[in-house]
Amino acid sequence: MKTKHFFSIVATFICLGTCSSQSLTQSNEWENFDRMANYLSDGTGRWTGENKNYDPSRPRSPKAFGLWFDRPLNSMLAIKIVAYLQDTVVLSTQGIFAWHPDKNQFIHATSDLRDGFSEGISSFPNDSTFISTMMSYRPNGNVNESKDENFIVSKNVHRNTSYEKNEIGEWVEKGNWVWTRDPR
Repeated sequence: MKTKHFFSIVATFICLGTCSSQSLTQSNEWENFDRMANYLSDGTGRWTGENKNYDPSRPRSPKAFGLWFDRPLNSMLAIKIVAYLQDTVVLSTQGIFAWHPDKNQFIHATSDLRDGFSEGISSFPNDSTFISTMMSYRPNGNVNESKDENFIVSKNVHRNTSYEKNEIGEWVEKGNWVWTRDPR
């Protein structure tokens, strides 16, 4: 009887330790998400990144790209990706980062102007970094896996590096961006 009671107490402590560390990890993830979401949506919530491939001889060549963030709900960060053309702004992609209560993690989903759809997981390992890994689906049946690593550089600058998996499953860099907060 005493042995059963001892094992019951040990099992309870093991469960409490595991549950506490999961809750702490989840709590840290939420705190990091909250800080990052507030940082990105602060002020105008708009960020501009130079298009390194801009070709002024082509009217549809974007001069720059924009990330527009909004925080409509506490558990969500909305994003619009726009292209700044010579005489207009075109919405390219729209999506969200949000908490998935069944998966107990942050998800990332986007839809783009060419009828593509991406879905994946976002992690917030600290309050200055977030990483999204996604599967992208195209109307022609193409599917690819990609990853974005995002880092706060300063109050008004963040950067990201994008990767795509190649045919042998290795991450290959697709590009990197420096984003500057738009003052108004």
